[in-house]
Amino acid sequence: MKKILITTIALLALSLMLVVPAKAKTAEPYSSHIESALIDPGKQWVSEDGILHIRNSYWMGTEVGTLGSSVLEDWLSLNVDLATGEGTFSGNWLLTFDGLGTISGTATGKISLGYLINGMFIGTHATGEFERVQKKGSLDGYLLDPTHMVLEAVGTVYYP
Repeated sequence: MKKILITTIALLALSLMLVVPAKAKTAEPYSSHIESALIDPGKQWVSEDGILHIRNSYWMGTEVGTLGSSVLEDWLSLNVDLATGEGTFSGNWLLTFDGLGTISGTATGKISLGYLINGMFIGTHATGEFERVQKKGSLDGYLLDPTHMVLEAVGTVYYP
C-alpha cells in the first residue's frame, strides 16, 4: 500500500511539472473609422413583397484605428423593405495593412430608415504581423448615399 501511495504521489508530481501554464491573450480596446464606396453592386432584385435583395455587392475603402491604416474590402448581402427602410445585412470583410498582413472576418446587423447601419463584427483570420490577432465588437454608421458609407467600429482586439 505504501509503494502504491508513493508511486501515485510521484506520478502526480511529475504530471504537475509537465503542465505548462497557458500564455494568456492580452486584450485592449479597439476603435476605428471606416469609409467605403460601392465598386460592384452585385446581384440585385426587388421581390413581389417590396423587399430589395442585394447579393455579394463589393465595397472598398479605408479603415483607420487602433491597429493602424488599412485597405478595407467588403462583400455584402442585404435585404431591405422598401416601404419601411428596415432590413438586415451580412458580409465578409478583409483588412490589408501595407506590408504587415491581413485580418478578415464577418459582419452582421440591421438597417433602419433605409440608411442607418448597426451591427456586430468578428475577425478571426489573420496573416503576417497580425497572425493569431482577433478582434470583435460593434458597428454603427450610415449610408451617405446608395454608394458610400461611413462606420465607426468599437470593441476589443486580442493579441496572442
